[in-house]
Amino acid sequence: MRSHFLLQKASSYLPDPYGALIRFNSEFCEMTDCSERQRGMAKTLVCLLGVFVLLACGASVLFMLLSDYLSQLIDVVFLLVFAFIFVVIVGGGSWFLWQTYLRYDFFSWRYFPVRFNRVTGKIFVFRSEEFGGVLALDWRDVYWHIGTDGTGKVCTLRGHVLNGSTIVDTFSVGNFFHRDEIYRILSLWCFLEKYMEHGPQDAAPTSGDEFIYYSTRVSVRNSLVRVVSNLPPLLVSLSHKLFFFYYPLVFSLVLTQWLALKSCREPKWPEFVEASCTSHSERSSVWTEPERIGQFLSNDLFYKRLLEKEQFNKNLFESGSGFVGF
Repeated sequence: MRSHFLLQKASSYLPDPYGALIRFNSEFCEMTDCSERQRGMAKTLVCLLGVFVLLACGASVLFMLLSDYLSQLIDVVFLLVFAFIFVVIVGGGSWFLWQTYLRYDFFSWRYFPVRFNRVTGKIFVFRSEEFGGVLALDWRDVYWHIGTDGTGKVCTLRGHVLNGSTIVDTFSVGNFFHRDEIYRILSLWCFLEKYMEHGPQDAAPTSGDEFIYYSTRVSVRNSLVRVVSNLPPLLVSLSHKLFFFYYPLVFSLVLTQWLALKSCREPKWPEFVEASCTSHSERSSVWTEPERIGQFLSNDLFYKRLLEKEQFNKNLFESGSGFVGF
């Protein structure tokens, strides 16, 4: 409730989607959820290595058992019993890693968008069928707040679906940030509120605001940008000193993420969502979607405006103006 009140005081910030915006026009805009930042990263790589180790160990043991059997060092019963045990261990371990994590990254959807239709006042949250499919909500019925993880150090913009005072559903919008970067969530919220309540001109009030930073296209270059931007700043700054550790790690993560995204499908909205978002205006303001992440930052106007908003919002946050701790 305290973080909900905090969002109500965010109007003094400059609106900025902070890399979450992927589509924008006069009728609707689309944002990514916080899972986008974690796709194909360290947990995925560790799980894949775990599956590889299990399969390699299982194949080695079975090969040794078969060699001993052919050399008549063991009988067929011993071979079958131990072969069965190792198949169960390897298969069960691989299945466990797949069910608990890998199946959400591979052969799924490339990203999970959240669409905001300012004309109808609707929010559409894209989900897999196993999680109930697309969630359609009214903008004014969602309880918005800043949520934290179990440690309280990582924050995201979250929307609650309430039944009285009971939470019946939750979704996130945008990236997750460290607790001392809450100003970015406030700026993201300011962007959404101004877009939905006042229109696209208030979400981008100044020249240099009308650009999309993030790209959902699958490419090695985009994967490299995602990976490096998610690494600890200290590790990146020591990349030359930790050459033999840093570059193999980055290469492995880029390959893992690229493979994961290549195996996934582009999200497709149901017909009822697309029909409700059809433009009926001849003057619809459409922002160009980039092919690569940060493509338009080569334009000095966009780059300077981005730095200006970041510095202004950070200074406002650090000064305590409109900030309520939670």
